[in-house]
Amino acid sequence: MQDYTLREKMRLAEGYLRGGALNTIACVSAKMLMRAGEDTQQKEWLEAMDVIVYCDKDILDAAGITAHNRLREVENNSFLKEFCKKIAREKRTVYLLADSNETMELLENGLLQLQESVRVAPVGRSILRNEETESSTDTVVNEINDKAPNVILSLMEYPKQEAFVFCNKNRINADLWLGLQKENLLLYEDYKGIRALMKGLQRKIFQRKVHQYENQEKAEQ
Repeated sequence: MQDYTLREKMRLAEGYLRGGALNTIACVSAKMLMRAGEDTQQKEWLEAMDVIVYCDKDILDAAGITAHNRLREVENNSFLKEFCKKIAREKRTVYLLADSNETMELLENGLLQLQESVRVAPVGRSILRNEETESSTDTVVNEINDKAPNVILSLMEYPKQEAFVFCNKNRINADLWLGLQKENLLLYEDYKGIRALMKGLQRKIFQRKVHQYENQEKAEQ
């Protein structure tokens, strides 16, 4: 996965919005990378994304990226904030996709907090529930295509949304699909303590996985 600066990611996103075919950007956490490292299909889904946005600075630490501005970009959720400002300013049409009513509410409320003085007004919404069938997937794809949005903002459990866009990319009439993670949107005071605890546990596991991988590489040399 190639690492891009905030400016590079925004430049790529701007090009995708003018491209005429669906391009994909996925926000990725350390937990997701750990799971993909043990599952070849999940690895394929992530590698198929046009751009990966790290939403966890532990990934930067593991990659040896120590520049303060890069760490701040991840900690401040800078890409999503700048992207929302851009699509609101340019009046791009947006479609929201989630896997439950609760997740849709989180997506909508999180976007409101991120946007500050600008507003992204969705042209449509769909919920693709966990008990999805081929018929329900077709219905969601048709609903999206009926609106033909510029941007799809998706919030579903990993790896469901990565699998969905991988399998349906060529059928979806939109310019840019942005797959979010709850880490991007859990901004409320009630979640701060829980997030800090979970991040601490996850960091230790991720660092152990990275060390195991490095030791394996050294042994194979």
